[in-house]
Amino acid sequence: MRRGLYMIPIAIAVLSGCATPKMGNVIPSENDLYQVVSVGKSEDAALASALYSAETTCKQRRLRHIVLSHKTEYKGMISAGAGEAVEKVLEIILRETGKETPKVSGENDYRTTMQFKCE
Repeated sequence: MRRGLYMIPIAIAVLSGCATPKMGNVIPSENDLYQVVSVGKSEDAALASALYSAETTCKQRRLRHIVLSHKTEYKGMISAGAGEAVEKVLEIILRETGKETPKVSGENDYRTTMQFKCE
């Protein structure tokens, strides 16, 4: 029984490590300001990556991050709504053939640019 109790925190740590966002590109600026550019498959993923990058950058200095501004843009090949529609149609057509549905959207469809400082 005790052994099972020790496995729960280990499993949580391992699983949470898999969900950690990727670091964006952090660019230092004047007056201790920073800019980070992050990408993701969705708006939320790109923003989470930018926030993770800001938090990590400031945590290394034993400070907390303060977001000054941010902007998320869609940079995919086709519009976000059209991409979802195309993927659904392809899934319906290819389901009958047993072939894998190609993805129209990519891991870098959204880009978040964020300015922050460490306090």
